[in-house]
Amino acid sequence: MAADRTLVGLDIGTSWTRCVIGSVTRDGQLMVESISERPSEGVRSGSVVNIEQTLKIISAVVSDAELQAGTEVSSVILGVGGEHIKGIQSSGVVGIQSKDQEIKREDIRRSIDVARARDLPQDTEILHTLVQDFQVDSRSGIKDPIDMLGHRLDTRVLLVTGASSICQNLRKCVQKAGIQVQRMVLQSLADSEVVLGSDEKEMGAIVIDIGSGMTNAIAYLGGAPVYTGGISLGSDNVTGDIAYMLQLPRSAAESIKISDGCCHTPSVGEDEMIITPAVGGKPSIRLPRKELAKLIEPRMAEIFSMLSTELEQNGISGSFGAGVVLVGGGALLSGATELAAEIFRMPARIGFPEAINGLDRLYIDPRYSTLLGLLRIEAKRYRDPSSVSGSGKERNGFGDRMKSLFGKLF
Repeated sequence: MAADRTLVGLDIGTSWTRCVIGSVTRDGQLMVESISERPSEGVRSGSVVNIEQTLKIISAVVSDAELQAGTEVSSVILGVGGEHIKGIQSSGVVGIQSKDQEIKREDIRRSIDVARARDLPQDTEILHTLVQDFQVDSRSGIKDPIDMLGHRLDTRVLLVTGASSICQNLRKCVQKAGIQVQRMVLQSLADSEVVLGSDEKEMGAIVIDIGSGMTNAIAYLGGAPVYTGGISLGSDNVTGDIAYMLQLPRSAAESIKISDGCCHTPSVGEDEMIITPAVGGKPSIRLPRKELAKLIEPRMAEIFSMLSTELEQNGISGSFGAGVVLVGGGALLSGATELAAEIFRMPARIGFPEAINGLDRLYIDPRYSTLLGLLRIEAKRYRDPSSVSGSGKERNGFGDRMKSLFGKLF
């Protein structure tokens, strides 16, 4: 059997910093070795605001994972998300240079280079180049142009960009902990890897990750990503609203949100009652659960409405047959799927990550979708040696050929 390759994913969130260590063989067997997590410090809305505090937590959570797995971590795959993430549609057109006019890998590489060579705002870097489809001469919607005949190749891509300053601060924190950042991966791309099947991507789906300080989203149509972005609102804003309106400490507000909160008022019965905790000499209060829902629903509706508007403003329309898939801790808030279904006018469900060998059932939870997605994305790169080395024979099938061709770009 081929030797195992160690893979490490690191997800630095506003509330939690998580690390996963796994291994994969050349024949594609993925195994989770350990998962560790600690409350985050020095992070706000996906951005580092205190390098020393964040560095301390990264060192601690990686050390915990190393101890559990019995291995040493030298590099990680780092998740990135937030409002600074943008998806930019681009295309690259090149002429076919071979005498027989047959499209080769090199032609696709050249067209991707053209698509990437566009003016971007300052303090911006390209994180991913996600191929959507190809056009050969006048024939559009082609998924695999290799070996086709034509005079002109047009490659449509989604350039996923992030703010260089934010990305550099994240890298700096990890590197100061003595760990190399192997690559940065979009968090919502990682989410979709473990909660969407290829058929759902083909049908069209929107994955929304509701974190503590930010909400990330990615949309698929025809099997390809067509939008990605984020907003600096999350479930912490809901907690803040409860704390303010009920005059409670944030810890008590968070507890009430988790135990009794609901963001879809029609789902709450008229006779349901809750009791707020007695805090700081203030007596407990008995109030209708529907009143609590009325405090929570506007903020969650704002989050979904902002994302819906973002899609409209970016010209994203079509049939999202697989509907909306919610992940992240905010997805567990009662009524979230019902409210999302109303605002987006399509079915909605909670996305639970697929099981992986060695994974405790405790982690088959939407809060761990990004972390496990980082591991699965990296495992794909090692299932085929040519996807890492860039060498190897061509294979039949669009998926194998594209993974081999675009392994380094992704």
